[in-house]
Amino acid sequence: MNAFNETKLFLGAAALSVLSSVAAAEVVFEESFDGMSDWTSTMHTTSQTQKVSEGAILPGTWDAIYQGTMWSPETGFPDNHASLEILAANSEKARGEIGKSAVFWRESYDRGWNNWASDAQLIKYLDREYEQLYVEFWVRFSNSWYGRKDGEAGSWTSKIFRIGSYDGEGNPFNGAAGSIGPLFLWDWKRDNYGVRNILAFYGGPHGENYKFNNEYKFGGSLNFSSMTLGMGAEGTDPLLLDRVNGGYLKDYPGIVDHDQVFGPGDSWTKVAFFIKMNSKPDATDGVLTQWINGTQIHHRDDIPWIMSNSENKMVGWNYFAIGGNDYFQAYPNEQRYEDWFSIDDLKIMTSVPDDLAVDVGSPPKAPGAIKVE
Repeated sequence: MNAFNETKLFLGAAALSVLSSVAAAEVVFEESFDGMSDWTSTMHTTSQTQKVSEGAILPGTWDAIYQGTMWSPETGFPDNHASLEILAANSEKARGEIGKSAVFWRESYDRGWNNWASDAQLIKYLDREYEQLYVEFWVRFSNSWYGRKDGEAGSWTSKIFRIGSYDGEGNPFNGAAGSIGPLFLWDWKRDNYGVRNILAFYGGPHGENYKFNNEYKFGGSLNFSSMTLGMGAEGTDPLLLDRVNGGYLKDYPGIVDHDQVFGPGDSWTKVAFFIKMNSKPDATDGVLTQWINGTQIHHRDDIPWIMSNSENKMVGWNYFAIGGNDYFQAYPNEQRYEDWFSIDDLKIMTSVPDDLAVDVGSPPKAPGAIKVE
């Protein structure tokens, strides 16, 4: 019996009132990647869709991956990489430079149109549906990550994290296919307006209202300075550190670049989200909150995640994924250019930790090339 059939037996036709108990924070899932056997997205098969339920070999307790890799040892390019690697040989790409992490390789590949190319959407199904969840993880970008340096602009975008509700039966990889909804995605982007905070919201329940019937529009491409004003704790302006110049990004007068948010060199950044379902169909009280290194930088509490639907049902959050596909064509195909980002020490909980940092104090000095761990 798969996890989703077990979920249905547990929940029956119940609504959100009998979903998760959130009186005290409960750890739903943790992942350090350290204890896993070496694994890459093309090591055992080059198939795009790989599911444990269909016999595929996935790392640890992860359930599925949708992968797209043009150049890896298994596709005839021994000097290149699979789109996702979890390897002991990559220990320098893990937090503390020991153990393992999930290393996502981005390929610059142009099919002659605005195609999304390299892909590695690694999926975990949760044990049941939850009314609300908090997730945190650490991310590091390679020194050669395109978009870190002056002049490296473009509409290049990489999907890094998503969380949603899945019906357990259809396509878990493509929200528009009808089996997913609601859904939240977080992407990285660096264009002519600097590094962007890309938030994408989609509605539900599964198969209905995916685009909120065009009645609501949330998310979008946000900066990390003026568009954070009023989004901090209790409506304050976030005190998000400028990791290059010192001070706070809310006060920075120019275009904010990658290193100012994510740090210079091999810095790690802690990213966190809290997501809560709305109370009933069409109610505009759903929540999405975001933190960077413990500083709240975005908050919405008016999201109709579930809208009116044919069965008047509510659903809960029951799956998430790290990674995803990349829109990246900065270099010619024959150059086989790759860069990477790494995710480590992921945790999912039923509520926001009590010790989550609150913005206090005066602006600190520029940190220099330190590592945040």
